[in-house]
This record gives sequence, structure tokens and C-alpha cells, in this order.
Amino acid sequence: MMKYLKIPLLCLIVLSAAGCAFQTPMTGKVTVTKAQPGTEIENFSLYYSLPRTVLDISMIVDKTVTRPGPFAAYAERFLGVPGVVNAETVEYSIVEVKTSSHPEKDPEQIFLLNPQGNSYGSKVSLTAEGIIRGINIPINTDLTISQVSAADLRELQFDNPEYPDLTLRKNFEPIPDTIFRIVRTDTSFYRLPLIRKVESQKTLLEQAEEAADVLMKIRTTRFNLLNGELFDQLDSPVVFPEGTAIEVIMRELNLLEQDYQSLFTGRSQTTRATYHFSYTPVGTDLTEEATICYFSSIYGVSEERTGNGEPVTIHLSRSLLNQSEPIRFNEGTEKDPKEKGLAYRIPEVVKVEINRLGKSLFVREMLIAQCGPVGFIPPEVLADDQTAVEYYPAFGSIKNIFRR
Repeated sequence: MMKYLKIPLLCLIVLSAAGCAFQTPMTGKVTVTKAQPGTEIENFSLYYSLPRTVLDISMIVDKTVTRPGPFAAYAERFLGVPGVVNAETVEYSIVEVKTSSHPEKDPEQIFLLNPQGNSYGSKVSLTAEGIIRGINIPINTDLTISQVSAADLRELQFDNPEYPDLTLRKNFEPIPDTIFRIVRTDTSFYRLPLIRKVESQKTLLEQAEEAADVLMKIRTTRFNLLNGELFDQLDSPVVFPEGTAIEVIMRELNLLEQDYQSLFTGRSQTTRATYHFSYTPVGTDLTEEATICYFSSIYGVSEERTGNGEPVTIHLSRSLLNQSEPIRFNEGTEKDPKEKGLAYRIPEVVKVEINRLGKSLFVREMLIAQCGPVGFIPPEVLADDQTAVEYYPAFGSIKNIFRR
């Protein structure tokens, strides 16, 4: 009787133990699938994107406008300066080219996180654009998100389009003119000559001659000031200026000389503008090249080719310093596909060069996210909620994998 009762008791203990084994909570698990066009989301899921690198190109261009002086035809006659500018000219020149980068969401690298069981994949941190920052990392609240807007560039006006100050004297001069007045007497009429002055406008030659005289007086005054003869010519004693006083006097005399000389030799003004372009590398080939704009020394910068504009091209070539080409993810077979974990990028070092007419305007090695392969963290890494994965949001590469 006792033996008969012991058998069911033993079976009960075994079944009870087996029941406890089946009731053990399942380990949290997250499956990762790549989003394709038309992908339907079932139940709860979260998506994240890997970044791609966008190149921001800034081109600084100087525009120099040279306008002839009103007395350009007499520059050699009165000043002995040949070959002055006789027509207005405009010339553009590239001063500097700068290139930086910023990340943006890659529409071809969007992944869905499908949690199962007691999942920890929902503890994912994203940027404002939806680019992954990490899994199970401490929360870092972004208080403000700033947006930088590009201002439209407008043509700057030429500050000194005209030459109003031609001479130090009036533009009119009196010319004597003789007229006759008819006087009647008792026996006859006779003509009485009268002299009057008529104001007549000076010719361009006369104005140029007066301007040249003023210019020579300025140079003579400056010379006499430097050698001390200017004060010897004065009747009353004058203290010779020193220090800041002489610097101010010389500076003003030089400016005055330049203004009067520009009446003959012309005047130039340079304005500077910055043009902004962006280029998103494709990243599929070892090298790639594209045209970002066209530049002409006459017409400046344009998006389309005009006149004699030459293309400004950007050339990218992988340096293969990371040697990431041999890295390939094992996809498994169709019957037994390999389960993927979190996707991440391995950015590649790329030589970025901007050229025009065979001349290099910018050369630098930069990290380009989409030029490298996409790898996957094993899904077992996320089985423990104490394991954290931190990304570089700008490149989508792994920064840290650590235990919290």
C-alpha cells in the first residue's frame, strides 16, 4: 500500500518541477527588419534610421568693379600715367572654399524594431530626425533644437558710383564779351562799345587741368610737411605737429590724394559674398564625381553654364584606411536565415577634393557614413537590459557597448 502511494507522489513532484520550468518568463527579444517601400507595421513597433553624410560647401567669392575716372583721357597728359581704365570692368575671383558635413536620415537605411516578450528594445534613444543614438543609454533631454536658415544673397550696390568732386573751383568761369549800344545824337547815330562778362561752363579739359593742379598742390604740401619747409614759409611761428597729429594729417592727405588721382586713374571696389551648396555622396563606388556649380570670372557663380563659365566639380575617392570592404554580414540561407540584430554603419575615410580648371580649391579627408558597409550587432546583446549600446549619431557607428 505504501509503495503504491509513493509512485503518484513522485510523479507529482516531477510534473510540478516541469510546470515551473515552462512558466519561466521568456527572455526579452527584439527582431530587426529593414523597411522596404510598402512595409506594413503590425502591432507595436519602433523604427530608427541610420544617418548619411551631407557635405556643406561654402564658396567665398570677391566681385571687383572698376570704373574709369571722368578725366581718364587726360591721365597721361597731366599725370604721366598711361594705360588707365577707359571702360567699366567687372571681375570675379574665388577667395576660399570651405567644406563641412552634417548628418541626415538615410531613407534607404530605415529599420523596424519588433519587440517580443519582455523586450528592452523599446528603450531606444533617437535624435529629432529619428536617427538612432543608442539602446538602454541614460536619457539626455534636448531642451532646444535650433534651425539655421540660409539668407538670400543680394547684390551689393557700388558705394561710389559717381565722381561729384571734380575740382575745388566753380564749374563756370566769366568770359568777357563786347556788345554795342546804338546812341542817337542830333545829327547821327553811332555805336557805343560795352564790355560785359558772360558765365560759361568749363570744358572737360579745363576741369581736368584744375584737378591736376590741386593734386600737385596736395603732393607738394605733403612733401613740404615732411621736410619741414611748410612751416618755414609761414610768417607766424607754428609748432611742428608730432605723434598722433602728424599721423592724422598724413592719413588725410593720402586719402585726399587718392580721391583726386581716381579722377584720372579710375576707382575700384571689392564686395565679398558667400555661396552655399550641398552634396550628398552616393557611396556605392570607390570614386564619384559631380558638378556643384559653374564659375566665370565675368559672370560669377551660377547653377547653369553661362558664357565662359567653367564647372566646379567635387571628386570623392575612398582611402580604404578602415579596410571595411572585406566585412560582410552572413545572411544565412533561405531555409535558415541568419537573425539580425541592431544595424550600424562603419563609416569610410574619403578624400574630398573640389577642382576648377584642374586647380584644386579644397582637399581634405572626411568620414562619409554611406561610403562604408552596414553591420549588425548580434541580437543576443539586447537580451539583457543591463547592456547598453551607444552610437555616434553623426555617422551611425558604435561608440560604446557597456554594462550599466
